[in-house]
Amino acid sequence: MNLPANHFKKCLLICFLLFITIQLNFGQSNSTKFNKLYQLIASKDFFTARDLFRVNKPFLNANEQVFISAILDNAFNRPIASNKKIALLSAATEELPDTLRLKLRRVQEDNFVKLKDYAGAKQTTQKILLDFDPLLSTDTRADLRNNLKIWSALEHVRPQLIEINADTRLKMTKDKAGLKNLTLTVNGDTASFIFDTGANLSTVTESVAKRLHMDLIRADIDVDAITGISIKADLAVCKQLKLGSINISNAIFLVFPDSALCIPHIGYQINGIIGFPVIEALQEVQLTQDDFFIVPKIPTVSWKASNLAIDGLSPLIAIDGKHYTFDTGAEKTILYAPFYETYKQHIEKQDIPTKVAMGGAGGQVEYDGFVIQHTFHISDKPIALKNISLLKSKIKNETVYGNIGQDIIRQFSIMILNFKDMFIQFN
Repeated sequence: MNLPANHFKKCLLICFLLFITIQLNFGQSNSTKFNKLYQLIASKDFFTARDLFRVNKPFLNANEQVFISAILDNAFNRPIASNKKIALLSAATEELPDTLRLKLRRVQEDNFVKLKDYAGAKQTTQKILLDFDPLLSTDTRADLRNNLKIWSALEHVRPQLIEINADTRLKMTKDKAGLKNLTLTVNGDTASFIFDTGANLSTVTESVAKRLHMDLIRADIDVDAITGISIKADLAVCKQLKLGSINISNAIFLVFPDSALCIPHIGYQINGIIGFPVIEALQEVQLTQDDFFIVPKIPTVSWKASNLAIDGLSPLIAIDGKHYTFDTGAEKTILYAPFYETYKQHIEKQDIPTKVAMGGAGGQVEYDGFVIQHTFHISDKPIALKNISLLKSKIKNETVYGNIGQDIIRQFSIMILNFKDMFIQFN
């Protein structure tokens, strides 16, 4: 994860506040069952929460059922259904604790973002700041104000549209950092952009945005780098871009100074990044071991249980009963503190402590950790990885077990990433 593409994730995705134990007084339901579900949701384990909800749904009262269902709809990419359920709960908001009302508003904001309804996201964010100020931490309040800058700048921008005219198959190229790039065409000009599911928003340098005649929007957004340094960014709208037989209208990009996406000591300059909002809108993307990018006109059908969820604008994958972020822009998998806590005794007995370096825009920073080996089980195939970096402590309150990168994806001939039915399939 020592990649610049992974450090712009905070801008559009500000993690939901984690209220681990919530006591409800909706009626005579078993609030212990609700609290267990909410704890799983707070830790972003939407997969276990979904399965447990199916079992415990009859034991929850009507409001609790709708509440949990609204959050799971959001996590499994059903934003319209989620917003409808939030509207159903609006009449019962006086029965909800303020912490849960705040949670619903954060989910609603995210639903509007997924729907590219930035005016709706703006109005919701304004309500959160106005109605729930006493509940907000200093950092959360600042993050929401930063979000408000983004939604305000975009509120009059038309929603992104995708037109898939035929099956598309493009060869990706690797850059100096080993990251996979796609060639996109804008206004008759071309540029190579990194393909990165881990980027919450597509990104472009200021010089490339100008060269491609994107519409610049001054927004003065603060984006945090891995070192804690805040980098200023603006926005741009690309009215038309092409990926093979795919036409994309009104794509939104974060605009950074060229220097923010440059690694001088290796002479490496990122032009831009194709991020989650574009990738998700394609409905399905297939990546092959020989570096082909494929978008079928008709998505694949899978009858297996969904193993893909979304935390805000970050994809999550379920592996071996644990949840990880999924990042095609990361060359290597990295494991986080929850993984360490789960296997602590074995790790401390078998592995030697070391420093784990992470870097990108803003420089490089080191954390205490280990370098370990671990076997994942994916599609009935054991995937044994060596030299996996493991962080011993949380950096930003991580609740996922790690971030899955290209070292796992490369073990398979083809990966299908489907946002219509929410699954990742490895063949």
